[in-house]
Amino acid sequence: MTATPRTPAERADVLSSLLRLPGAVLAAIASDGVFVPVPASLGVPPERVMTPPADRATFLDAIVPADAMFVVTAFERARTHGVGLATVHGRREPGVPLSLTFVDLREEHGVLLGALDVLDAAAGDRGPAPLAGLEVSRRPRTATVRKTSLAVVTDIDERTTRMLGWTPAQMVGQRSSEFVHPDDQERAIANWLELLSRQEAQRVRLRHRRADGTWAWLELENQYVAADDPADAVVVTQMSDVSDEMAAHEALQQQERLLRRLTEALPQGIAQLTREREVVHTNSRLPVLLGVPAVTGWDDVAARADEGGRAALEAALARVLDDGVDAAVEVGIRTPAGEARVCAVSLVALGDREGAPGALVCVSDVTDSARMREELTARATFDALTGCYNRASTIAVLEAALAGPDAASTAVVFVDLDDFKPVNDTLGHDAGDELLVTTAARLAGVLRRDDVVGRIGGDEFLVVSRRVDGPAAAASLGARIQAALAVPAEITAGTVPLRASLGVACGEPGLDAAALTKRADQAMYLSKQDRRGEPVLWREEPVLAPA
Repeated sequence: MTATPRTPAERADVLSSLLRLPGAVLAAIASDGVFVPVPASLGVPPERVMTPPADRATFLDAIVPADAMFVVTAFERARTHGVGLATVHGRREPGVPLSLTFVDLREEHGVLLGALDVLDAAAGDRGPAPLAGLEVSRRPRTATVRKTSLAVVTDIDERTTRMLGWTPAQMVGQRSSEFVHPDDQERAIANWLELLSRQEAQRVRLRHRRADGTWAWLELENQYVAADDPADAVVVTQMSDVSDEMAAHEALQQQERLLRRLTEALPQGIAQLTREREVVHTNSRLPVLLGVPAVTGWDDVAARADEGGRAALEAALARVLDDGVDAAVEVGIRTPAGEARVCAVSLVALGDREGAPGALVCVSDVTDSARMREELTARATFDALTGCYNRASTIAVLEAALAGPDAASTAVVFVDLDDFKPVNDTLGHDAGDELLVTTAARLAGVLRRDDVVGRIGGDEFLVVSRRVDGPAAAASLGARIQAALAVPAEITAGTVPLRASLGVACGEPGLDAAALTKRADQAMYLSKQDRRGEPVLWREEPVLAPA
């Protein structure tokens, strides 16, 4: 909703309020925003007036550049609605917030009025310092100097004096190079020689020394004015102050240098890509990670990944470039020297806000952590002695099988070694360990690839077999296991008998891992009581499995 414009009476009230502010400074402004003398009709005390400089100036010249849009918006608001407000910061003390008020008094006094007051009460306690001598563009942005063909200054205008602070007596008769920064001398001479050679206008940016010892970046346009006698030729130099622009440019360059230093200090490899997958920048760490001399394109990165990793990288980069969605993948990397690594690759989407649409690629070597993760996973999954699944992971596999569509075709075989304790007691625990390892190997040798062997106790094993075609096939599996374990084992201590009692049970819908394991356990005890080592198939009443 658009606010209602202020009435003349309301604007008069604003003026009265501004005049009552003891620390505020005021300035009269024309419709185009330029300072003009304050009309006497406003009744502003002379000591409260911002004296307009000799050159055309606006409030933009008194305010830090970062607040320029706030000033423009408030001024336009005053022109359309009578009053405009903004919070800004002055060039003299940019750390002190100021309230800026514009009020349109053109109907009554022929001008708009602008007022600045210290917004921070604590700053105001220090007195009028933030507004005393408020800087308003005292230096013109353009000036003119005349020189001989030998670059000797012959004349300067008064704007040159206000721009650089030098009087005509201080500059006339001096070579212009006397005022140029030492680091810019070579560029200045080259530009001057080209001017004399081509006798055409030349532009160059050089730092010039001000009378106060500071340096100003000036853009010089040197115009060659020919004469009958070349010695009488004149060069007219139009100077434009571009210090603000160059300061911003230098700040940007400093940020770029800092970012490059930061990327070089990172342990990760960094690459910036365009939308076309061209490399804009890489740090020195990336080629080292990939084992290549240099990274010149995305293919240098993708080519080092294994087959599955390469597909994942390509898909992730496509999401980043096409959809602007960040992505992260972990891939195997093999360097040209044959070294295998695991790398985490983060891809960050860059858009127009970053100024360079594309992607930022960050590659981290996570080989050690991946290996540790695998070791921890193995420890949590497998029995350290036999390499079989441990009890918890075996039950988890069985739970997953019973929860899936193959529940009714899942069978388990509970294996318990007979007379294992005497082996430990007479031959020692090392012999017992060897017997357990032999048992695990024989079990694995008679099973299908996707069957699972788990060690669930000291000398107890559980075989989980999926997609078994009914009780008869489950009983046949038990018989194969029984046959594999019926042969004596050759261990370091000699030949020892290897016998086991086996219980077989088949899964049913709704039956959980604990219940199915219990059934196989009960069947195993019947097998142990039978003493013949024949597998027992659990049914409603466990029975001996057919041989």
